[in-house]
Amino acid sequence: MRLLALRVVAALFALTWLVFPGFGLIDLSVTWDPDWPVVLEAGWGVFMTVLVGGQFLALAVRPHRAAPALVTLTIALATLLVASGAGGEPWLFVYVAVLLVEGAAVVGLLPRREPVCPMGLAPSWPLLALAAAGAVPWLVNALRMFEDDRQQLGVLIGDVTNGVDHYSVQGALALALVALSLLAATWPRGRRHLGVSAALCAAYLGLVSYASPDTPAGLGPVWSVLCLAWALAVGLLAAVGSPRRAFLRGDRALR
Repeated sequence: MRLLALRVVAALFALTWLVFPGFGLIDLSVTWDPDWPVVLEAGWGVFMTVLVGGQFLALAVRPHRAAPALVTLTIALATLLVASGAGGEPWLFVYVAVLLVEGAAVVGLLPRREPVCPMGLAPSWPLLALAAAGAVPWLVNALRMFEDDRQQLGVLIGDVTNGVDHYSVQGALALALVALSLLAATWPRGRRHLGVSAALCAAYLGLVSYASPDTPAGLGPVWSVLCLAWALAVGLLAAVGSPRRAFLRGDRALR
C-alpha cells in the first residue's frame, strides 16, 4: 500500500509541474509560435517538465531507484532558490515551497532509501572536461538572465507566470545545467540520468534559440549551435559512460 501511495502521489505531483501551476507542457506547446517569446517559453517549459515534473514521474515508475531523480529535484530546488534571490523574484519562493513540500512527501513515502553513492565518486574525464567547458558560458548566461530579471524585462513583454518573471527560471536552468553536467561527470550511479536530463534541456533550448535567435533571451546563431553540440556530446557521453557495476552495487545495497 505504501508503494502504491508513493506512485499515485508522485504522479499527481508531476501533474502540478506539467500542467498547473508549473505550466511545463503548456509552455512547451507554444515554443514554435512566433507570437510568444519562444526561448523564454522553452526555458521555463524544459525546467518544469524535465527537471521537476519528469523527475516525479521517474519516482512513480522506479521508486526503488530514486536517487538520481531525488538529486535532480534537489538541484532544481536549489537553483530556483538562488534565482529567487539573485533575480529579485519573491513569487518564485512559492514554487520553491511547493517543491520542498512535495519532495519531502515522496521521500517520506519511499519504501526504502537507495544509497546516493553506492560506489562513490568516479569521474568520466571526457564528460568532466565537457562539463567544465560549458560551465563558464552557462554561468555567464545565468548572470545575464538574473540581471534582465532585476530589470523586469519579462514583465515588460508580458512573459510572467503566476507572478514569476520567466527570466528568473531561465537563469535557474543555466545554473542547473552546470550542476547536472558536473555531477553526471563525477557520479557513476546518476551519470546517465543526470547527463541525459541536462542534454535534453540544453538541446531543446539551443534548437529553439537557433530557430528564433532574435527573440528575448535568445543565444544567437553561433551560441545556439554550440549549445546543441554541447548537449549532444553530454548526452552521448552520459548514455554510454555509465558503468554497469554502479547499478549492480546499488542492487546489492538495496537487498
